[in-house]
Amino acid sequence: MKEILNYFKTKAFQKSLVVGLVLLLALIITLLLFIRIYTHHGRSIAVPDLTDLSVKDAVNFIDKKKLRYDIIDSIYVVDKEKGVVVDQHPKPGFLVKKNRKVYLTINASSPDKILMPDLTGITLREAKAKISAAGLKIGGLSYRYDIAKNVVLDQLVKGIKIQKNDTVLKGTPIDLILGKGLSDVRSAVPDLFGHTVEEAMNKATDQFFSLGAIIKDESITSENETLAVVVRQRPIPSSNILVPLGTPIDLWITADSTKINNKNDSSNYIWEDLNENNNAESTEDDSYTDDYN
Repeated sequence: MKEILNYFKTKAFQKSLVVGLVLLLALIITLLLFIRIYTHHGRSIAVPDLTDLSVKDAVNFIDKKKLRYDIIDSIYVVDKEKGVVVDQHPKPGFLVKKNRKVYLTINASSPDKILMPDLTGITLREAKAKISAAGLKIGGLSYRYDIAKNVVLDQLVKGIKIQKNDTVLKGTPIDLILGKGLSDVRSAVPDLFGHTVEEAMNKATDQFFSLGAIIKDESITSENETLAVVVRQRPIPSSNILVPLGTPIDLWITADSTKINNKNDSSNYIWEDLNENNNAESTEDDSYTDDYN
């Protein structure tokens, strides 16, 4: 034991210890420098906005930024050009390192084809759920006398009956013919003011009405259309006026919050500086009293 302690005191051991510590420090510094270079420490790249660019332009942009890409999916968006980028991950502006991969979703050249589900013999609520699950849209509602009240009698696409397992394009509106019982059933028009078009569609169909024309003002673009809300409708909602089930409701929508006014006593939803067509339309009588006493 004494010999070991004496060895630790020798110049040879002390010299070896100093050399070892220097080598260890050099190794640590080298490792830290390698990690810094490999991870591009302190050098981040903002992911560019590739939305609405063609795949070719998007790839060129990605290459210039020293990034990589991968196309992971394609969806069909009606109001977008074919083959353009509709979504990306990471999102624009996100800081990443060099060679980071950007995942792209592009707009397909045509919608997917799916098999038509069988909606006949089920209630409107069940039909809506099936239509949504199949990737379709609910279209117009019409009624005819039948003992099966609010049950789907026929399913149509552009006025043509369509059968179970017929091929349809994803997103196709499906028109439904429903039974209205054996009496002339009428109902009050639902109030759709302040709702988005999707919310208005759900509320209208829940009360056995359908949507008619959708009139947009100049504030609406493809980017904010889903946020636009109803500021006027026709027929107007009134507990004193009953109309036939399935009556289409025309909607006026805007994305400009400054044009959204509270409903007045006459329920005539009009905003300032609406385009001339809408102004001309607003002068007409919305009461429907002559048609539906």
